Amino acid sequence: MRRRIFWGLFPVFILIVGTGLYTVTLFSKLGASVGVILRENFRSIEAGQKMELAAEKMNAAFLLFLAGYQSGGQQLYDKSAILFGKNLKLAARNITLPGEADLIRKLEQADANSHWQTEFFLKADDSEIRKNTYYKEILPCLTEIKKISRELIDVNERGMAQADRNAQALSAHSVRYLIIVNVMGLVLAVFFAIRLQRAILQPIQTLRRVSRKLGEGKLDQVVPVESQDELGELAKDFNKMAAELRAYRRLTTDRIFQTQRMMETTFAAFPDPIIIFSLERCIRFTNPAANALLREVGSIEKFPGSLQDHLTRILLGKADYLPTGFDKAIILKIEDKEAYFLPRVIGIRDEEKNLFGAAVVLQDVTRGRLLDELKNNSASTVSHELKTPLNSIRMGLYLLLEEQIGTLNTQQTELLIAAREDTERLLEMINNLLDMSKFGSASFNLKTLTSEALIQRVWSECHLSLESKGSKLLTVVTEPNLPSVFVDPTRIVHVFSNLLSNALKHTKYHQPVTLSASRRLDRVRFSVKNFGEGIPSQYHSRLFDRFFRIPGTETSGVGLGLAIAKEIVTIHGGSIGVVSQEGETATEFYFDLPIGGLETATS
Repeated sequence: MRRRIFWGLFPVFILIVGTGLYTVTLFSKLGASVGVILRENFRSIEAGQKMELAAEKMNAAFLLFLAGYQSGGQQLYDKSAILFGKNLKLAARNITLPGEADLIRKLEQADANSHWQTEFFLKADDSEIRKNTYYKEILPCLTEIKKISRELIDVNERGMAQADRNAQALSAHSVRYLIIVNVMGLVLAVFFAIRLQRAILQPIQTLRRVSRKLGEGKLDQVVPVESQDELGELAKDFNKMAAELRAYRRLTTDRIFQTQRMMETTFAAFPDPIIIFSLERCIRFTNPAANALLREVGSIEKFPGSLQDHLTRILLGKADYLPTGFDKAIILKIEDKEAYFLPRVIGIRDEEKNLFGAAVVLQDVTRGRLLDELKNNSASTVSHELKTPLNSIRMGLYLLLEEQIGTLNTQQTELLIAAREDTERLLEMINNLLDMSKFGSASFNLKTLTSEALIQRVWSECHLSLESKGSKLLTVVTEPNLPSVFVDPTRIVHVFSNLLSNALKHTKYHQPVTLSASRRLDRVRFSVKNFGEGIPSQYHSRLFDRFFRIPGTETSGVGLGLAIAKEIVTIHGGSIGVVSQEGETATEFYFDLPIGGLETATS
């Protein structure tokens, strides 16, 4: 590449150097011509003019002689003769033009003749002889000297004019030559520039064109290697990269195909219908269960409007729709029978959380819903059937203990008290079972309530009961303006009541119980904290199971309070937990509700 650029610019460089050298030579030559004109010809002209002047002065000196001014004439003549001789020698040394030497020789002869006639003139005593000598010899000689001096001046002036014409001709010729050379240089520069441009840009344009096709997914492109310079190396590296991309695409395509096959096989094994939609609501995938369902239903447009609305919201980027209660199930006609499906709509996102589709999972809950109804109805029926005889037994025990039928001895009284306590425990258990059988989000009266108002309501309803048992209920709100929650106040207060009742059973006498609320990302945490014996960590996962009690616990209860609290919190879309360690004095039961509560969780 460097060699190509060098040879592309080398002719232009040579042209510039040659033009520069010629210009320097031209200016030197023109300068020399001007120097000759000013130095040689001008000196000869100046000498001729001074010799002409000296001849005039010598003529004036002779006139002074004739007028009788011997002394003045002699002085003027001597000075003029010296001036003439000096300039004659100068002109003789500066002979440069043709014919100039003959004129100098004539001047020397005329000067010699003038000197001889002057001596004769000065030696003559007779004025007539002097006058005749002057007019016949000296005056013609001086006139000849002036004439020759003028010819010398004219010769040098013509030489200067000729030198000037030569310089102008040289300048004009040089200008024409420079114009021709510059035009040729411009043509050559354009030619080599175009050639160099093609040599450099053509491979780059080819690389750019191939790169665009490569970006479009056409990985079979190859850049031709036409040289061994840097562009050739770049083309080789590009072809190597394209080959690696082709290999990587083959590998990636195989992996994608394998992953797709694994996904299809896995989804095919799912008994529940799974339908995957694109952002344009086009079906991209269905498993066999979904295909069978769509054949029965006809099309996705025939599904209930609520499911259509949830799908639209998810495709617009809203939170996933993940209901848990049977009351959210949709009813579809399959083989002239009603089937219940619990729909779940989940947004499909990439690693950057960009939504590109949604999955609809329809869980068949027909059997589970029937079993749940059977369980609830059975529990309700059994509980009602048990409550009637238990109430009769309870009434009889109270009458016996009041000794309205007869007097009791001490042993009889103790037995009746134990029987009454067992009866009360059984009634509490039956009431709890009835409550649990009635749970379901449809039976909840949900409303928006601020966290501060909920805490204040719990405190108002429960603080007197705790104070009567020797504890004080404190409230702590960690930050102002906590978000609101969407809850059934009565049910949530029941959760607090169960947690407070549990805390009171395990709180040391006169120790306070703390009721608090705080923000946890997109949730609000409510907690009940008491100070007493800690709970071993191995029991934390079982605390909210039905009828579970920590081994060795001496407090009363049947083990349903925490289970009921968990059921209520779960239906609200929240979670419940405990923070405690064996041997520590503080135990904290908490539950987290989503901001907006069940409305947010199921939307």
